[in-house]
Amino acid sequence: MRPRLLVVDDEIGVVESLRKSLKGAVNEGVLDVHHCLTFADAEKFIKDSLPDLAVIDLNLPETEGGMVIDGLGRELIDVIRGASTRTKIIMITGETNRCVQDKYLNEDFLKGVNDFVLKESRTPWIGTLTEKILYLANLFVKAEKFLVREISDRIVLFNINQGMTRYFRNKFIYDFVMPLSLEEAIAACERSPVCAGVVGVDNRAGYTFIRRFLKHRKDIPLVAVTTMADVDGFEALKEAMKEGAVSGARLLDDDDYIEEALNRAVELRRGKLGKFSELIGNHPALVRAIGEAEIAAEGVSPVMVIGESGTGKDLIARGIHSHSGREGEFVAINCAAIPENLIESELFGHERGAFTSAVVSKKGLFEVADRGTLFLDEIAELPLQLQTKLLRVMETRSIRRIGSSEEIVVNVKVITATNRDLSALVRDGCFRNDLYQRLNVFSVQLPSLRDRKSDIPRLVYYFISDFSDKYGKGVIGIEEEALEVAQEQSWSEGNVRGLRNFMEKVIASIPVNKEVIGVDDLLEEIPSISSCEEEKDSYVVGFHKGFTIKDVEHWAKAVACIEHLKEVLQEFDSLKVGERERKEVKKRLDIKNDGTFYINIDNGITIAFRIIREKNVHASESDVLKLLSVDAHKALRLFILDRINRRFNGDVDLGAYASRDSGGLSKV
Repeated sequence: MRPRLLVVDDEIGVVESLRKSLKGAVNEGVLDVHHCLTFADAEKFIKDSLPDLAVIDLNLPETEGGMVIDGLGRELIDVIRGASTRTKIIMITGETNRCVQDKYLNEDFLKGVNDFVLKESRTPWIGTLTEKILYLANLFVKAEKFLVREISDRIVLFNINQGMTRYFRNKFIYDFVMPLSLEEAIAACERSPVCAGVVGVDNRAGYTFIRRFLKHRKDIPLVAVTTMADVDGFEALKEAMKEGAVSGARLLDDDDYIEEALNRAVELRRGKLGKFSELIGNHPALVRAIGEAEIAAEGVSPVMVIGESGTGKDLIARGIHSHSGREGEFVAINCAAIPENLIESELFGHERGAFTSAVVSKKGLFEVADRGTLFLDEIAELPLQLQTKLLRVMETRSIRRIGSSEEIVVNVKVITATNRDLSALVRDGCFRNDLYQRLNVFSVQLPSLRDRKSDIPRLVYYFISDFSDKYGKGVIGIEEEALEVAQEQSWSEGNVRGLRNFMEKVIASIPVNKEVIGVDDLLEEIPSISSCEEEKDSYVVGFHKGFTIKDVEHWAKAVACIEHLKEVLQEFDSLKVGERERKEVKKRLDIKNDGTFYINIDNGITIAFRIIREKNVHASESDVLKLLSVDAHKALRLFILDRINRRFNGDVDLGAYASRDSGGLSKV
């Protein structure tokens, strides 16, 4: 959707000059331009259809043919700000009195104006205004790209001959990929989102592919096609649809059904993803989880959602309920938040007088969720005694209130969630194996945010839009460098929720009229995130008998250099390790200017490789960065990667994440 600009000025010459200056942007689809010559027309336009950008002259006539009233345009500020803080307002004026200019500037910025341009004949003010408009318009376009959930245009073609391939490439504008095997097709779906698949069924290989592919990715709709035009072709499509294809078509010379069949599959995919619209992102791991949730939503069988804290377990549970079509309520309870002596009453209810404080009868959550969904979050925290009672409910589909002998039949879809390894708890005797088996009919694995970092820009823009409205701020974008800073964090503490809380703090604290978040806006909060993550796993190493006392000393010196570098980078607000930063660390550690600093760092890298190789055989750069606790620091990470490259004479590819068995690394 193109951003809409409203120009409000009674001088038609100004309006026409601005239109001419913006003609290229309009033709390219970057901007829609509208204009009003009077206050009354502008007020009506704004109330009917709020613009994204507004250029307003300070002095306007109230109606057509009326007198120009000084400052009347300023009243439109209140009209716009009463509806939105997101609309960007640029005031323009030909006022020449400098004192009045200053007065308007101060007062109107407090009211929510984003910029001022003086109609100064001695300057190219139309050009200046045009630049400001295009800058803001491009911010809106970029934000919209991230805020709109676009379905992938990639389609897998399998068992398709060259002639059929040319047919699809010529007829459609999709991005077609052509794997040669089932394994390659599945891998293609894991690398990047795929919206559908097209499978040739002129032979048995097509049916086999459909059957086996859908065992792995039931979320991706498949379209069967055949070049057989007679009854054999019809029978081939019928068999393919029995195997699981959602649609099919014969490829005819003229009037075929393929376009409708393919559009049907894509729309089916779009509709399914729409049910989980609150889960922001397009990463294949998230899309796969949504596909698992779609399947799990069907029927009444229990679903277990597994994922770290903050990955969106509650959201996907709500999506499953929405997708299931169940008529009852979605009811959620956190098993860790309810005291052990109360949770039984919460789940199953009680009769009046069942215990001292039971002055009235109460329905339990199973009854409240009848014909709906009950979401049991943090199921691992459920006491063993209640696990037995929950198992009975799962088996009998009925509950018994505390203090009652009456069995009440309930029709409830149970969704559980955990951030712990329930199978390990089963082995330890902390969770019943029979209950685990009952609850784990379907499972949905949610990826951590560090495993889908490509979704961070989309999440950031979503939070910018959300919190800008909440706090009445005018932010609509973020600098590329600042976005990179956000992506470089591991977000291991809190995942998406952690990012959400972080962005809320950033937006709440920046100036009202600021349009773009910069690096400096993030730096105050970033160190606290990094230090929190470092405290968890910093420098956890295991020295075996092959290491000497000298090795331990080398490691300690490397750690000291790295830790002081972190402090210096933060104090200096530096984005890279340069001569100034190295000099300061040498001063603090009393290191001579004779190469000792680099020797300490290189020794630490060498020892890190040795520690990892003894444990995992192969040592990758990412493993070393993590062991040295610099993986969440862009400046330090680049510095260490450079030292690895120099230390091993370029034998390590800086873009690779697998070590070699020969060359420089084998000497470590």
